Amino acid sequence: MKKSPEIHEKSAGGIVYRHRAWELEILMLAWKNGRDELEYVLPKGKIENDEKAMETALREISEESGLAIADLTVIKFMNKVRYDYFASHLPDSPLVHKEVHLFLVKYKWQKEPRPRINERFFGYKWFTLEWLKKMRLKPDVVGFIRKNIQYMT
Repeated sequence: MKKSPEIHEKSAGGIVYRHRAWELEILMLAWKNGRDELEYVLPKGKIENDEKAMETALREISEESGLAIADLTVIKFMNKVRYDYFASHLPDSPLVHKEVHLFLVKYKWQKEPRPRINERFFGYKWFTLEWLKKMRLKPDVVGFIRKNIQYMT
């Protein structure tokens, strides 16, 4: 049996939040996965060339969500998340070993997001923490928020 090729990928992104009235809201992008199912994901993407993880996080959040980098403030680095998956949308369905640098990012709330439709994004939604608790998200967005809630002022 032929072994699947392997790819090692480093990405960066973040948990983007804003305050609306008295509630904390988290930005999630609606995305079609490889099984053509709609799911909500954090904005993130590949680290390019000599880019620093924080630079990538801001660039990718801006590119994927349509939010201006000037309206985004990195509060802190939260964690590295590692996971593996088979990329069935690529030739030979390689096994991807992914490492994602996650940052906590505050949004000044100047405009609503405009996700990039051409990258399988179909919209966005601002979720309250109560709504996020009802969802099955990977990584554990709610856990990261709980550990960092004191920084989300």
